[in-house]
Amino acid sequence: MIERAWVGGVLAVIAGMVLPAAAGAGDTGQPPASAPMILNLMNRQVESRERAFTEDIKREALAPRPAGIDEWEPQPDGSMRNKKTGISITVRNPCPVGDIEHEFALAALNRSKSRR
Repeated sequence: MIERAWVGGVLAVIAGMVLPAAAGAGDTGQPPASAPMILNLMNRQVESRERAFTEDIKREALAPRPAGIDEWEPQPDGSMRNKKTGISITVRNPCPVGDIEHEFALAALNRSKSRR
């Protein structure tokens, strides 16, 4: 068992030496194609931290603020949940349809609309 592990280790070391040598034998002496791109990236002017920070703040300040309704999402049970805070609000009708107070209130609303 130990002999097999030793032989496997020796083979791994030999393969580690032979494979890079074989890959380097095909080298024509030209630099890799990615070298000019790396050099171009290194030659760029680096933007200062202060300027990047102020531009980021300006970009954030000039961005339109989302409408208040965009912060709320409807839930399947009819309630609304705020995306930022997680607060849920449920509005229930205290006067169910068919209740006499509800019918009187609806009739008064319809009368006021017809007068306008």
